Amino acid sequence: MKGLTVISIFLVAMGGSWGSADTANTQMPAPAGLEPSPEMARLLRAFTGDWSVSESFEISQSRRGGTRQGVASLKAGPGFSLLEEYRSNGSAGELRFLGVFWWDPNSKVYRLFTCSNNDGCGLRGTGVWEGDRFVNTWEENIQGKSVAFKDSFIDISPTSFTLVSEGVAEGTPIWHVTTQYRRQTEAAGHK
Repeated sequence: MKGLTVISIFLVAMGGSWGSADTANTQMPAPAGLEPSPEMARLLRAFTGDWSVSESFEISQSRRGGTRQGVASLKAGPGFSLLEEYRSNGSAGELRFLGVFWWDPNSKVYRLFTCSNNDGCGLRGTGVWEGDRFVNTWEENIQGKSVAFKDSFIDISPTSFTLVSEGVAEGTPIWHVTTQYRRQTEAAGHK
C-alpha cells in the first residue's frame, strides 16, 4: 500500500505525463480560478480592511462606562473565510480576539469561530444578512442563566461600520457594547 501511495504522489507530481512523448509537451488549459460563494463575496466586500476601533461599554456588570481603543484587521482567509485579528485596550481592559467567519451552504447561514484572551476558542453563533445589516446570534450560560446575545453590524459603508453587541438574560439587558470601526488610511498606516 505504501508503494502505491509513493507512486501515486510521483505521478501527480509529474503532472500525469506517463503517456506518449506528445502528451508531455501538451499544455492543459489552466482551470478557472476558484471564487468565493456569493455569500462570502458579500461578507468580504463589506468588511475586508484595516480598521481603527473604539469600544464603549454602556451596560456591563464589570465594565460599565469603560472604553477601549485599538485596531482590527479583516482579510480573506483559507477556504474563502473571513479572518478578523483584533486588539484593543483601555479602561475596560485588554482584548485580544480572533474571529473566523465562513458560509455554511447546507444550513444557509454564516458560522463564526472565536478565540478571546484566555477564554479559549469555540463556535459562536450563526450569522445572517437582515437587509443591509449583518447579524450574528448565540446563547451562553452565565452564572446559571441563559443569555441570548446578538451582534449587529450596522451602518456599513466603505469607510466605517458599527458593531452593536447586546446580551439579554430573563428579559433584562445585561450587556450593551458599541464598537465603531473606521477604515485606516494608508497615510495613517505609515506614521
